[in-house]
Amino acid sequence: RVFPESAQPMIGRIATAYQIELIKAFRSKLSYVGPILVVLFVMLTPLLHSLRGEGENAYRFIAFATSTALNVLGLFLVLSFCASLISGETGTGSIRLVLTRPILRHEFVIAKLSIGFTYAIVLSLLVGLTAWAIALSFGSASGVEYGGEMLFTSGAMLRAYLIGFALHLAPQFAFVSYAVMISSFMKSNAASVITSIGIWLLLDAVKYPLGISKVLFATYVDTPWEIFRAQSDGLTMDWGESVYWCLGTSLVAATIFSIAAIVTIHRRNFHG
Repeated sequence: RVFPESAQPMIGRIATAYQIELIKAFRSKLSYVGPILVVLFVMLTPLLHSLRGEGENAYRFIAFATSTALNVLGLFLVLSFCASLISGETGTGSIRLVLTRPILRHEFVIAKLSIGFTYAIVLSLLVGLTAWAIALSFGSASGVEYGGEMLFTSGAMLRAYLIGFALHLAPQFAFVSYAVMISSFMKSNAASVITSIGIWLLLDAVKYPLGISKVLFATYVDTPWEIFRAQSDGLTMDWGESVYWCLGTSLVAATIFSIAAIVTIHRRNFHG
């Protein structure tokens, strides 16, 4: 039996649906493409940003590798993965079989959002672990010094990175829910992926001319790493209002996109 009895609590049904999504992801070869690509990207990053040089420290490399891998390649991968989560089942008609089981439509969407967010976290962890492994192996990550004076200890640098990592999950979830919403509209994986990436790139191109950059969560994808990057350069920096805009716009957008996806799936007729 794929799903438990309908009398089981909602969390139990979502957990079961999530487990099924995990199994499907593990069985799909395409699920491994993203993790492999981000690891290779970070491993090749020393060609773009050296770990050595006068006054150089490995933290600059970590900052560059992390933000570049996650905010460029990583976003394309997250959008591509999440934009295929519902549209594929809609196109093949397999969603009809899923929805005949004792699971409600909003629970189905929540399970999709959960697996999408899991994918985004896995990519982020792989990027971070690979960047730090390279830095510790080939560079100097014992703290940031200037003129023989220790400005930031290795512990302070690690703490700044972990805070940045936690903060960056907010826009990541917004991107996940955005792509799942687009997927709920479509019947083709290709159309869903192209649409989600296309709209993102279009908004990114026109956000400043239209004056909407401040309220667009995608504007703040680099904000979580500002403190770590500044400390890597030996500078002291406090969180500005941008971090609040990052969290606020991301959480509002994620809520709107998630609700839109749920409403869309509730209203669509998959049995006609």
